[in-house]
Amino acid sequence: MKTYKQLILELADKEHAETYKKWSKLVNMGAKELEAFIDSQDGKDAGLSRKESGKAGAGGKKITSGRDSARAIVRMLKKKKEDWQAGDWKWANKQISFISRMKGAAGPLRDDKGRPTRKLLALKIWGYNPEKGK
Repeated sequence: MKTYKQLILELADKEHAETYKKWSKLVNMGAKELEAFIDSQDGKDAGLSRKESGKAGAGGKKITSGRDSARAIVRMLKKKKEDWQAGDWKWANKQISFISRMKGAAGPLRDDKGRPTRKLLALKIWGYNPEKGK
């Protein structure tokens, strides 16, 4: 007979497995690819800085910086999922939520001159390149 603690751990393991499955499907950029993007001009233009994100939330609330998310994704990509900590799982869920919402947002990925739109840059700074594999 399993203890309450064992049941809770099993439930957490199942939840983590589902989260990781969703996350790894959505985050389609590798660590080196994402690091290169973060350091590019597009990457610098893509996400809010910590200072900007602290002022951008509705009602004065701080919002998550896309550049912080990108750095978190890089760290997570470099770790085995077994080594993820509570903060990693929290970030994974934020990334799943953001990418899922932004993928469905209206608007093109590139403007009429072929330049990336804010939508494309936002998706990429959060680790998802919708143009990958095209």
